[in-house]
Amino acid sequence: MPRTSQGKYVTEASKTFQEGDNHWHGGRYDKSRECYLQAARMYHDSGDAEGEAFALSRLGELELSLDDYREAEEALRAAVKLVRDLADAQNTYGEALIKLSKVQMARGDSADALKTIRQAQEVLNAIGHKDLLGDAYDHEAYIYLTDNKEDEALSAYRKAAELFEQDKNSLKEASTLRAIARIEMKHRNYDVAHDILEKCRNLYRENGDLLGEASALSAIGCLRYIIRDIGNARKALMKSVYLYGKVSHHFAEAESLLYLARVEAFDKEQGDFERAKAHYKRSIELFDFLGNDTMKKAVLEEYHNFLNRMIVS
Repeated sequence: MPRTSQGKYVTEASKTFQEGDNHWHGGRYDKSRECYLQAARMYHDSGDAEGEAFALSRLGELELSLDDYREAEEALRAAVKLVRDLADAQNTYGEALIKLSKVQMARGDSADALKTIRQAQEVLNAIGHKDLLGDAYDHEAYIYLTDNKEDEALSAYRKAAELFEQDKNSLKEASTLRAIARIEMKHRNYDVAHDILEKCRNLYRENGDLLGEASALSAIGCLRYIIRDIGNARKALMKSVYLYGKVSHHFAEAESLLYLARVEAFDKEQGDFERAKAHYKRSIELFDFLGNDTMKKAVLEEYHNFLNRMIVS
């Protein structure tokens, strides 16, 4: 794989690989592709099979991001072949298999994707690579979700979360817990979902991830609204709106304002109709600012319906 010393790339091949990453991040996809291919050739010429596989694996990832599935699969299968029997490169082998499964899933081949991801799990479990193994179970859950197999997805997500926790990768753990909570909410297991979301929120907060914390708070607020705990729904959503505003995520802020408006519009005893009007208006303003006419129209319609209810009541 790319050779580094104190964070710096030290071989010509690894420097070329880094140039590929830089071009990709800059949106120069053709240049990125050229660099990855060049790096792969340089690794090949130096006899570094793992380095070659790593460059091809990254190339496959790039092609997948561009929806070039045939090219992505070709690059990833070449990477897999290079390191399949290399004892010291099984992590690169397992990671390439995960990416290959993602390509197969993107093409709609869920059966092949599941077969490949289980192969990746076997490889990564054998070497005890908990982080990548967690990624493999996370992707397995996604495969099951697309096939509407929520119980199987939930089981895979729980394995992923446990592995991320063991590896102390708290951001990945939080993201996986958020996915688990969505399923539990759908199944109306609200107490379970709430506990998971609280843990999720704490993990994001410990990492200083304001966007993640805001997302968890928004979900907590929606859950509390569902069970008619209006006071706590309000508290969670107000914090969510504040944090989304702080990181300038205006779409999510507008959504949370809409949820908050619904909370305040719940009834006269527990809500506050004047605040509801203000939240609806601010949500509409943000969607208008973002040029999202679909959401602006939907919130306007809901706002007018709310005003009509106020008149009747």
